[in-house]
Amino acid sequence: MLQVLTQVVEQIEVMWERSKDASPAPLSVSQLRVMFVLEHSEGANLRALGEALDAAPSSVSRLCDRLQAVGFLDRGLSTTSRREVVLALSDRGRAYLQELRDRRREHLRDVVDALPPSARSTLVSGLRRLRDAASSVHPLDDEQDTTGTQTA
Repeated sequence: MLQVLTQVVEQIEVMWERSKDASPAPLSVSQLRVMFVLEHSEGANLRALGEALDAAPSSVSRLCDRLQAVGFLDRGLSTTSRREVVLALSDRGRAYLQELRDRRREHLRDVVDALPPSARSTLVSGLRRLRDAASSVHPLDDEQDTTGTQTA
């Protein structure tokens, strides 16, 4: 069972990479993680982002520099402290994430559509149980997975 699950995860990783490569501005996994965190933590500062990513401040700052350079991230001054910088996805960054999710869903839809209806039903049930087990062993900070899609 673990061998099959590993193979499925690897195939999905390849599909995810192909989805990113179709973009005019493909991002690294680390850059995507920053965007997913900021999508759900609007107005976070570098320290909070670093804690969420479990990353060093200098690394987080460089990641944000790159995202700002491609127009996916906005930096602004905090309303409570002039020394604090707040981070937010730009409209372009939000659009990028939506397009990425749409491409990923299309890849998955093609695969799922190749299954007979009874297999789809069994798959959904099994995936929900797998998700719930994974959440109990490795809980996420919010009710979203790392791809930013709602859990169902």
